[in-house]
Amino acid sequence: MKNKISIYLFSTKIKYIFLTLLFISLFIQIINLLEVAKIIEANNSNLISILYLSFLKLPTTMLEIIPFVIIISTAFFYRSLITNNELIAMRNIGYSIIDIYKPVGFAIFIIGIFFLLILNPLSASFEKVFESQTSKDVSSLYSINIKNNEIWVKNINKNKYNYIKFSNIDLKKMTASDIKIIEISDSINNFYLAKNGTLKEKNLELHEVSYFNVDGEKYNNIKYLNLNINFNNNDIINSISNYKFVPFYKYNKHLKSLNKFNLYSSEISFYYITEIFKPFFLIILGFIVMGFASKFKRNENFFKILFFSILIGFSFFIFKEIITFFTVSNYFPFWFAYVILLGVPLIIGLYQTIKIEIR
Repeated sequence: MKNKISIYLFSTKIKYIFLTLLFISLFIQIINLLEVAKIIEANNSNLISILYLSFLKLPTTMLEIIPFVIIISTAFFYRSLITNNELIAMRNIGYSIIDIYKPVGFAIFIIGIFFLLILNPLSASFEKVFESQTSKDVSSLYSINIKNNEIWVKNINKNKYNYIKFSNIDLKKMTASDIKIIEISDSINNFYLAKNGTLKEKNLELHEVSYFNVDGEKYNNIKYLNLNINFNNNDIINSISNYKFVPFYKYNKHLKSLNKFNLYSSEISFYYITEIFKPFFLIILGFIVMGFASKFKRNENFFKILFFSILIGFSFFIFKEIITFFTVSNYFPFWFAYVILLGVPLIIGLYQTIKIEIR
């Protein structure tokens, strides 16, 4: 009997989550269509291109709205249980509020794991495609990649190709050391090894340079060399600091790269930890909504519940933004911020549950 009730609660909660996700996603997709049409209006793209690009934004949209989906679906799920007298019936046969929530929380956890393992990498992949489709194409000028914690840049200037490797670089100060450059053109082929250098706008100033002319087999040392390039510091930073485009299984590697290049911030670690542990956060969100929703009256007004759900969602959105602000401002470390983010809703949920149980 208990297994049947648990399966019923689990499957019903899954159904409510998917229905809520479907309706909210459709609404958000309309907004995405308008935004995408505005972004690419200069390209005179057709309707199929707009639909395709808006589809690329769908995984990211779903990741962003899943907390609201859990809140709204949980509220209406408990409304259904109360309207059909199922909540009272389960309480009468010895089920506590916690017992009823266990299969509900497990359903939320499964959805959270699905979003982490499937939607998170899919979102990162689709966002990169979206960026490449909507951004200005600079592949004919340069390309920037990170490999083994080193930055590799292919710079194209007229008929001259420069392959630049930065082993040690501070992207906040725009200084580098141990710079290696291969220069290939129709008239000359050189290999440069610079002790240090500075990136200023679209110039790379190299100091203490040794270079080898491959064609003439000549080796020389010079104190200073100015290299004209087609990229600047912002181009490098943007190529590696879009932390929201990174799938969860590369978070640790990306943080190491940011640390090495002096781009690390507590905001990024806070974002990554919230994504990794989002399934548990969603369970707590559902738990606190359960504490309030269990007090609904039979046939509670639809719009009242919707307003109640949006109010809770908006309150936690503001709460998270406040926590993020204090984290970015270095008032407390990112792990402590996340403890607060989880702890406060959990305490509120427990308080509401205890009130219901002793009522």
